[in-house]
Amino acid sequence: MTLIDELFAMTFHAGIKPGLERIEALCAGMGDPHLRLPVVHVAGTNGKGSTSAMLASILQCAGYNVGLYTSPHISVFNERVRINGVMISDDDVERFIRPLMEQAKKMDGTFFEVTTAMAFGYFAEKRVDIAVIETGLGGRLDATNIVQPLVSVITSIDYDHMEYLGNTLESIAREKAGIIKAGAPAIVGPLIGVEHEDHEDALREVFRKKAASVQTSVTFVDDVIKVDIDTIRPDLTMAVSVIDGEYLRYYDVDLAGRHQANNIATVLATIPHLRDATFIDPEHVRAGLRQTRIQAGLRGRIQMVREQPPVVLDVSHNPAGLRALRTTLLDAGYHDGTWHVVFGAMQDKDITGMLQQLLPLTSTLHLCAPKFGRAASVEGLEQQARSVGFARILTHDSVKSAVELAIQRGPTLICGSFHVAEEAMTLVG
Repeated sequence: MTLIDELFAMTFHAGIKPGLERIEALCAGMGDPHLRLPVVHVAGTNGKGSTSAMLASILQCAGYNVGLYTSPHISVFNERVRINGVMISDDDVERFIRPLMEQAKKMDGTFFEVTTAMAFGYFAEKRVDIAVIETGLGGRLDATNIVQPLVSVITSIDYDHMEYLGNTLESIAREKAGIIKAGAPAIVGPLIGVEHEDHEDALREVFRKKAASVQTSVTFVDDVIKVDIDTIRPDLTMAVSVIDGEYLRYYDVDLAGRHQANNIATVLATIPHLRDATFIDPEHVRAGLRQTRIQAGLRGRIQMVREQPPVVLDVSHNPAGLRALRTTLLDAGYHDGTWHVVFGAMQDKDITGMLQQLLPLTSTLHLCAPKFGRAASVEGLEQQARSVGFARILTHDSVKSAVELAIQRGPTLICGSFHVAEEAMTLVG
């Protein structure tokens, strides 16, 4: 068993255990590296990975040494911890992980706690100028929430991880709001889509109350900035126009989708709150948005990985994310009913909801199960797909066979899980 296999095994032994006492103990044993890091802390149901990557890319273009901690990874574990887009080395992973794992085992610690402590220690050792830290799950009890941030960013609220975060949008929002801290202004992005718009006022009140309780400010992005999409191109990049007060600016972005317009607005609303600690001018923003994928190593967010035939990879794993995927493909000029959809999912996700979003897109549904313990069985997926209304279904014994056959037959869309993306990327990336 490799070191990384041993680390992953902690997921199955300890599971997901919300709480901060174990990560605090791990970091105390390292001299509390997280307290030496200037941090932008990012939470949200959807969009936090893209938002974190855009912020990191802009800061890199401004000349800063930028740490970026995100999860999960697609191809290799090292993707989770980057400095200026460069992944942590295998040697550094081993150097940090071995002692942390030994300490964590004594307190029944988790995979994510060990990984988070490693990221903090690595960034502090390398003396990054600023670290962009994405939460793993929720916010209030997430292992990343021991940082003292410069600014706290919340991207969106939707139903996900309800076994840990609660069954209502308001309860989920309260968990995300847990990253808001005294001395750090809070930036709250466009919270919800039209399907939940009747919750908007209640959700805003959750964030207002939390900010007031720690005596900090809260900015709702929708109140201060507007991002309009001018065009989404077939290669899944886009041009946007931004109204920010009295200014109108235009940007090219190497990400695509109406949801990314919301993330861009959130990023742009965050930048002014970093100016006490950084110098960022409009050209840094322009360059950072134009090359987020390259600068920050962001992959799998409605990404065109091949052009002939089109092969699109997306890591979204809830209905809201797949709704955004469909909308983006339509906006880019692709048509419903033309995609060979390769789909696999974790058994604890809203599979029926995801399949409902994919149904209009799909020519043929290719079902598979990634090599991961929580993966839903192909048989279970087929049953749910037929109940949703899929008629043309092919089942496969591996992600590899599903991807290879789909690509032979035409335009291919690969989605449903980071774990599906991980196996597919070795074939098409």
